[in-house]
Amino acid sequence: MKELLTSYVPWRKHLSVLWKQLYVYPAPEPLPRTRSFWLAFSLVTLVFLLFCSYFIYYLIELHAAYGTNAEDLGIMDQAIWSTMHGQILHQTICNTISDTNCVGPEGITRLAIHVEPILFPISLLYLCWPDPRTLLILQTIVVAVGAYPAFWLARLRLRNELAAVAVALLYLFYPAQQQATTYDFHAVTLTASLLLFTFYFLYTRRTVWLFVFAFLSMACKEEIPLVITMFGLWSLFFQHRRYIGLALVLLGLLWFWLAFGVIMPHFSPTGQPLLISRYTDLGQGPVQAILTIFRDPWAFLVQYVLDKDHLSYLRILFFPAVFLPLLAPWMLILALPSLLINMTSSSKQMYSGLFQYNAEIIPILIIATIEAIVLLLWLVRFVETGRKLMGEKHRLVTTYVYIWQRNHFMNNCILLVPLGLALFSSIRYDGLYHGHLPFSQNFRWPTPSTHTALAQQFIDKIPPDTSVSAQSQLVPHLSHRSDIYLFPYVVNQAEYIFLDVTSDVYPYYSFHDYLQGVKDTLSSGQYKIIVAQDGYLLLMRGDPLADTVSCPIKERGQDNDLGPILFSLLESVCSQSSSVT
Repeated sequence: MKELLTSYVPWRKHLSVLWKQLYVYPAPEPLPRTRSFWLAFSLVTLVFLLFCSYFIYYLIELHAAYGTNAEDLGIMDQAIWSTMHGQILHQTICNTISDTNCVGPEGITRLAIHVEPILFPISLLYLCWPDPRTLLILQTIVVAVGAYPAFWLARLRLRNELAAVAVALLYLFYPAQQQATTYDFHAVTLTASLLLFTFYFLYTRRTVWLFVFAFLSMACKEEIPLVITMFGLWSLFFQHRRYIGLALVLLGLLWFWLAFGVIMPHFSPTGQPLLISRYTDLGQGPVQAILTIFRDPWAFLVQYVLDKDHLSYLRILFFPAVFLPLLAPWMLILALPSLLINMTSSSKQMYSGLFQYNAEIIPILIIATIEAIVLLLWLVRFVETGRKLMGEKHRLVTTYVYIWQRNHFMNNCILLVPLGLALFSSIRYDGLYHGHLPFSQNFRWPTPSTHTALAQQFIDKIPPDTSVSAQSQLVPHLSHRSDIYLFPYVVNQAEYIFLDVTSDVYPYYSFHDYLQGVKDTLSSGQYKIIVAQDGYLLLMRGDPLADTVSCPIKERGQDNDLGPILFSLLESVCSQSSSVT
């Protein structure tokens, strides 16, 4: 019995030490900045500059080629432009067909839909360059800067510069991050890097910078305070920092209550957030939704987790990192609020793996990947400790583990092989699915054409102080005005209608429905044709049979530059006008 107790004590002692190494996060020991550090840092900086240069050029060209959209570059541009002209975050762009954000032609403040106070300091950039491209450039730079906290955090946790570079590259190449970066501009996309900075300063116990970046992160969207709350709980349990952890928890909950329970209901014409209808299947409000989940958790899992679309969404998130984040659930749980918001929404776009909805999840996936590698290293140390405690009797059983642990090359394999696989998987995923890199399947560099160059001539004919209803990809080029709408919204009230029958028909579900909408507008008798050419159609409110009608339709049988669809739409209308050419 005495021998048993004697052998038990070192086992318990060693297991306790190993357990603390895995689950307790003391202040990290600093690493010296050696030549290898500066070499690694320079490599990260080089990739950062390449990322910024490529995606800034790509997005500027995409905008010039009319590849940006009313939702949401047009919305964000109008809201920021309006703020600089005395109307706080005012927007009139909305989807009247399939969304709930249209409440009237006079528009609303964006605070009825989202709470994004970071847009106020961003609006100051319009004092220098009032252009939607300003937002695209800013977003690209801020997202790319996230490579640095990813590098710093990985270096401290993995104690290896090369592995830290691999983590920074994984962040920059992560498909969901690039989807958010390249899809117009959204304040929430900035959290891809801001949350990484927040966690880095939380881990390194730099309190002032922690709260600076926590505030910046929460200012990007009303749901981010829930992520900061999770950060606070993590600090309580794993860092044992009671005051800092409680401060983050209380700050996050208070900010969320102010945003969701006070600000949005106050500014919303309906008295509640305008997008809350996306979650009414679970109940009215967050409390009822949580109660619904707890009453029947199995039904919740079947409907919102185990069905084909939601499982596909989870695969899209985790596959690029070869599912390594699943090995660190104590980190992955930080993304639980964002995952629940996306997966319980009635909008399929939110769990498609595309668009901006995953921006705040990406930094947590990167953090969880780092911790997964830490776990693998810990398992090797655990087995090695077991070999020492078992003594010489079991030496043959543990010889290979001992060699692995002592061999520097093998130890590096534990670090670099999983990260290399994750990086390869991300790049491969970029190449196969919806990628925006030159090697991506079906990739086309956005190049302005003679058709898109013609659009500016139409835009120049529209006075800047008039109301316009335009097609989605035309709106961001017209959004510096108080009244800009997404066609077919207010087609009976807008002073001008600007269409492109060759462009994206959103928010219509089908091209047939879109054409019917255009036909109804042309036959309404409320608009006259100003110019029609190469698929473009500019209408002005007025008598369609007035002498001022300009209808450049050529005689039947002759070649025309309108396009067959537009020609057939206009032929019957123009035939009524004496000014047909």
